[in-house]
Amino acid sequence: MNDIRKTGNTNVKPFNSFVKDNAYKIDPSKHFCDNTACDSLQMMFVVKSHVLNFGQRYVIRKTWGNVKHLRTKIVFIIGYTDIETPFIEEELKQYNDIVQLNIADTYENLVYKTIYSMLWLLDLNIEPEFIHFVDDDRLVNTMNVYDIAFSQIAPSDLVMIGHKVNFQRPQRDNNSKVYLSPEEYPFAYLPSHLIGGTILTNMKTVKMLAIGVLYVKIIPTEDSYLGIVAAALGIEMRHHSGFLICKWPTDVLPYMVSSPGYEPTYALLRDWKFIKRQGLTTMYIYYKSWSLLDSYVYQIR
Repeated sequence: MNDIRKTGNTNVKPFNSFVKDNAYKIDPSKHFCDNTACDSLQMMFVVKSHVLNFGQRYVIRKTWGNVKHLRTKIVFIIGYTDIETPFIEEELKQYNDIVQLNIADTYENLVYKTIYSMLWLLDLNIEPEFIHFVDDDRLVNTMNVYDIAFSQIAPSDLVMIGHKVNFQRPQRDNNSKVYLSPEEYPFAYLPSHLIGGTILTNMKTVKMLAIGVLYVKIIPTEDSYLGIVAAALGIEMRHHSGFLICKWPTDVLPYMVSSPGYEPTYALLRDWKFIKRQGLTTMYIYYKSWSLLDSYVYQIR
């Protein structure tokens, strides 16, 4: 890892192998920048989406994924399902923003969505200022995300910003979707990590993570795995209370960064209209709001 940090490479044989030739069922790389210039992007949104979540993707394109005040680009990372999905081809023709992986679209494979999305970004060879990895069930206050990134992430930084979790125990209940067997992870505590549904970073960090995942044994919980890789590479994981872990009342939305709880598409449309009515207010006027959020998060832990 020291070699990687200093030179970007190492002579050590990789632990994992990611064969990209057969990794993508759909890859829009050749025409991804045809309609929108990619040479001066301020923000790239990488949205992990289930293959059948057509409604979520449509509404995101019409709301926080389509803010005119910033130069942004969005890509949806999906897997496949045994259910026939002929509409994917039509969606691709219309929007050209879908990367479909050659993996089953299950929770256990979420970690591979993140890994292959990073590898895809590297192959795309564009340099957005900032990257926001986010799930498709979240409402993002786009201007707030950019304001945080611009003020807290320098191009030379190795840093990831989100909601940081410390001293969490691995889930040993095999009925849980985040179950980790002792064989997969034998330790009593998980490393510090950011919740995987919303992580803000820069391209330098993405490049380092894309190298690091080759040398760290994969576990099927995405956020914990990224925490292990980040710790090994000395990447700072910085907590920010604006990356919410649960849905808050509507009047908090203009001050937040990213909120879960938006599986119903009507809720995303409704609350985005509320944010727009507030004028996409940036949060730096509201420092007290963050101390209140911190207090609340501490209590529910």
